[in-house]
Amino acid sequence: MSDDLQPPDLSIWQRLFDDTTYWQQSPDAHYFDLQRIADDLLGQGAIDLEQWQILRAKADDLHKDSPAVNVTRELDDPEA
Repeated sequence: MSDDLQPPDLSIWQRLFDDTTYWQQSPDAHYFDLQRIADDLLGQGAIDLEQWQILRAKADDLHKDSPAVNVTRELDDPEA
């Protein structure tokens, strides 16, 4: 069956990390999805603990910046 779900890989995590539209529209959901995929990658053995920690730290850093970036963009262009 070609519609079978495929396990995530690192490129899926990176594409999600780079998805600025999703990040801006729903920073919490974006963050939790990044964490979930990192956890899945670790659980399936696709990454090791050190790589998992790096992915989680990158997600944490991006999530910490999301409120400030969104407020700045709203102030710069309230019509957007």
